[in-house]
Amino acid sequence: MAKYSYPAVFTPAEDGGYIVTFLDFEGATQGEDVTDAIVMATDYLNFVLCDLEDDNEAIPQSTDIKTVEAPKNGFVNMIVADTDAYREILLKENNPIKYAREKAKLNIKQLADLLGAPYRTVQDWNRGKAFPPKWVEKLVIEKIESVM
Repeated sequence: MAKYSYPAVFTPAEDGGYIVTFLDFEGATQGEDVTDAIVMATDYLNFVLCDLEDDNEAIPQSTDIKTVEAPKNGFVNMIVADTDAYREILLKENNPIKYAREKAKLNIKQLADLLGAPYRTVQDWNRGKAFPPKWVEKLVIEKIESVM
């Protein structure tokens, strides 16, 4: 859980855009233009590294960018990954109530008491087993933020 940087190889795709590969990892991603390809490469790298961290697998040492040859009409660029920030973004997108609860440093019981909601319901929201309607989710988050 840290910051990493790896060289990415950007190869022009036949139908436009770029195919992006990393010498240190299997797989690839692509983008419609340079900006999109860099965004997709960053997302891919964060995803792969989070997976390795979650599985307690070794993180490979980054290849020296000076040793990486650029393809014809392509280029090599360093891509930075911050797995802590990436996890936070994923949590906020996938479970905004849990994200807000953790930011407010509330445990599940405290949140249930704050909302006057059944503990089991709040626990299910936290685990991602069930979610309230979006309008209720918005109100819950506003209530949590009011105590921060």
